[in-house]
Amino acid sequence: MKIFSCILLLLCVSVSSGANEPDEVSQDEVSIERQKYTCGTEKLQGVKFNFCYRNQEATNNNDIVYFFHGLNGSEDTWFTQCLGTLMIQRWWQFKGYKPRIVGISFGPSWLLVNNKRFPILPLFAKGIIPLMEKKMGGLNGGRRHIIGQSMGGFNGAEIALQYPEMFSRVALLCPAITAVGPYSSNQEIDNYIYRTHAIPKLVRKMLSISRSIFLNQKDWENHDPIRLLKNFKGKKKPKFYVSIGLWDSYGFQEGAEEFSALASAMDFFSSWVPVPGPHCNFNRRATANFIMGD
Repeated sequence: MKIFSCILLLLCVSVSSGANEPDEVSQDEVSIERQKYTCGTEKLQGVKFNFCYRNQEATNNNDIVYFFHGLNGSEDTWFTQCLGTLMIQRWWQFKGYKPRIVGISFGPSWLLVNNKRFPILPLFAKGIIPLMEKKMGGLNGGRRHIIGQSMGGFNGAEIALQYPEMFSRVALLCPAITAVGPYSSNQEIDNYIYRTHAIPKLVRKMLSISRSIFLNQKDWENHDPIRLLKNFKGKKKPKFYVSIGLWDSYGFQEGAEEFSALASAMDFFSSWVPVPGPHCNFNRRATANFIMGD
């Protein structure tokens, strides 16, 4: 039953509450939220992507939050997800904080990388962000933040470390950051599963997706968030917040903790907030407070 529940949570791309957060969201609230955003499709340099952004009349400041969805999510996940992102937004509204929010998607499964197979990272930073901000009236002195879930947590870490001057606060929620890579040996993979108590089928699914994206071991090393952090030489350091369930079914809790500890050791601000539960559990209220700056 426990394994079944973990898989169900993954497929629904849902997020359970953090500790001591019994709040619930009604379907009426989700329906109302759907009326407050605009979606569309654009094509840049031959690459098509879908987007959704919060309408101006539903915002009250110039901050922009870029949301990266998890596996099988979409550009409108932020605006339709009941137990995770909508709870963050409800807390923001209670506190009087209504930033602009943008969801971008290249499909249900993608990673923000820059290689011969998928050269989309520079396109995102130098093309998609300016395009979306033009649609919303410009940055106008606001701050750029990131919230990434699972697969989107990998994407958030990737762009924040390679374009650190662009972002202020980065919330990585159950991020797909691991100490094992797509070209690790079978023994290394088995050891990872043993250490983290991850579900073997899900680990192998994760690695299969990674092999379809990263060309070889060197390409993986060029994108591994932990390695990027170790080699970081930027002058501006975004602030990180990392929250994850301690029984993550992919075993992401190990890499997430290593990432946060390493960030702190390298004089980044990094807040480590583990919570009980499976993938993709995180503390919603603390996430909301972090982005606000509280």
